[in-house]
Amino acid sequence: MAMEPPTPFLLRNPGACMAVTSLIDQHRALDAKFTQIAPEHVVVNHYGDPLAEHRAVARGAGLIDRYYRSKLRVAGGDAVRFLNGQVTNDLAHLEVGHGVYALATDAKGHCLGDPYIYRFPDSLMVDLEPSATNPTVASWRHHIIADDVTLTDITGDMHTLSVVGPRALEAIRAVADTEVGELAPLAFAGVGIGGQQVVVARSDFTGGPAYDLFLWTQALIPVWNRLLAAPEKVRPTPFGDIALSSLMAEAGVVRYGRDLTDKNLPQEAGIEERAVSYTKGCYLGQEVICRIHSQGHPTRTLVGLVIAATEEGEPTAGDKLIHEGKEVGWLTQVVNSPTLGRPLALGYVKRNLALPSTTLRARNRKGKEVHLEVIALPVRA
Repeated sequence: MAMEPPTPFLLRNPGACMAVTSLIDQHRALDAKFTQIAPEHVVVNHYGDPLAEHRAVARGAGLIDRYYRSKLRVAGGDAVRFLNGQVTNDLAHLEVGHGVYALATDAKGHCLGDPYIYRFPDSLMVDLEPSATNPTVASWRHHIIADDVTLTDITGDMHTLSVVGPRALEAIRAVADTEVGELAPLAFAGVGIGGQQVVVARSDFTGGPAYDLFLWTQALIPVWNRLLAAPEKVRPTPFGDIALSSLMAEAGVVRYGRDLTDKNLPQEAGIEERAVSYTKGCYLGQEVICRIHSQGHPTRTLVGLVIAATEEGEPTAGDKLIHEGKEVGWLTQVVNSPTLGRPLALGYVKRNLALPSTTLRARNRKGKEVHLEVIALPVRA
């Protein structure tokens, strides 16, 4: 077995220390308000008006600091073969300069994480939510037997800035030192910005145009400043976690740790088409996932829900969903939807109740109930 010693990050006890971005002073200068996620990361919650931030991103371009995203380098002669046996999507035919969205699963097909995996000439880079990192890496380490595979945590050295929205590529082009061509979904390319080398990957992680800028820490402040000095017409608006959540929820895109956890199967979350290959070879959890696929559908599914027009009050994540006196699901998150002008919830319900206009009740821990209606996702203006 070829395996580097695990870094402190991979063994860290969540909550033992708080991580903050290297852009903390830049955010404070913009009057940012902060919150805690993951649970050991402090992130920008908003810059004063999260609804305005959402609208600015949806109509133009936005800039978000996603320093908390974990980065793993997977290298060695068996790297592709090994990792292909641990995730749901096909890496065997992945070309250099391209990536896939996949799921790291356990033997029962449950989702340990939903990484984006990019192929470089000498390695693979795995980009995933911090709450998914420890279970994912623990599973992969457990399955390295006699493989030439090295896992290296590069999170502390590599930062993620994301430019999001219909004018995101224009914003990047406006500040790039060299020409930036069109990128296919999940393709990436090296770009110079302000004399700094940046890898630009089109991840579309919000459900619409979205580009992740992977850059070494020393390039972070110059690139951030350069983007915020772009011509006004394409200058990206800084936005925080509240707007990110509402953008993703309106698009019906799951967020690991909220809408997707190690209790879920891929088909339940509606990400089967994006994240699962049924033509690749064997991988951990394949038998369960393929069996559900052959049977046609899971017993529950993720849906969008809105408060009925006559209702007052607001549900919260974790509330139970009730239909005809029986518990039929639960809410995963609730956001304020600028498009709908009212709260939007995501939650899991029994599949036969997932039809738009179905009425359910959300019951909180104190027994108070609010009527909700199932709606189709993504939300349309």
